[in-house]
Amino acid sequence: MSKRTLDKGIIVTRPLGYNEDLARLLCDEGYRVLERPLLSIKPLNFSHGMRHKVMKLDTYDAVIFVSRNAVNCSLSYLRDLWPQWPTELIWCAVGKKTAEDLSFFSVQINYPEEQGLNGLFEIIEWRDINKVLIVRGKGGLENLRERLQSRRIKVDYLEVYERVPKRYPMLEQEIVHLHFEVIILTSGDALKSLCASVGPEVRAKLIVLVPTERIGELVRQSGIKKLVVTGGVNNEDILSSLASIKNGLDYDR
Repeated sequence: MSKRTLDKGIIVTRPLGYNEDLARLLCDEGYRVLERPLLSIKPLNFSHGMRHKVMKLDTYDAVIFVSRNAVNCSLSYLRDLWPQWPTELIWCAVGKKTAEDLSFFSVQINYPEEQGLNGLFEIIEWRDINKVLIVRGKGGLENLRERLQSRRIKVDYLEVYERVPKRYPMLEQEIVHLHFEVIILTSGDALKSLCASVGPEVRAKLIVLVPTERIGELVRQSGIKKLVVTGGVNNEDILSSLASIKNGLDYDR
């Protein structure tokens, strides 16, 4: 008997290189899976301003990596300019996978049990911290900065990549004719990219899984009514939410 809990195909949309584990888990559960990364990650050129911040790394109390892309796009020059990372800093990662990408450095990497910015804030909010460097993509969310600044912590950004939208001229056909009607979105930028490839009539057919209510509200504003908030970006959160969709009833409509 098939393990599949719904007969609609699932579109996974994380950037290239970040879909494989999820796609494999979904296939193992019997789902049909279509990989369509809606964003590509483009590393930014290492500017004089970026170099200045990295050279002054030891003037910060904490360094926070908010994504695996933040790690992958910054490690080369962090490693070149700081072969031995300052051990007195508090090093933080948004989740376990991001922390693992930093594991070959001989420093302790702190990360929340449940991936997310709230967990990051809880790690550092009660420590003696006055100045933080956040390593992130260009134009990322301001939530963490705002919360840190509310505690009078100075925040600088090291922006090391940008997200470039990808368009798929055949995506509408794949949704309508191949019945790939469940899509996993993990950011507002991914939603914008989806809207550039898929018109409102076809978008209305989709069931969309998102990690947070904030992204869910953006999805609703785009005209999509069938929505599931998974509560996290981990593969386990996504699988659990998919299992709860029964006959198209267990989602916002």
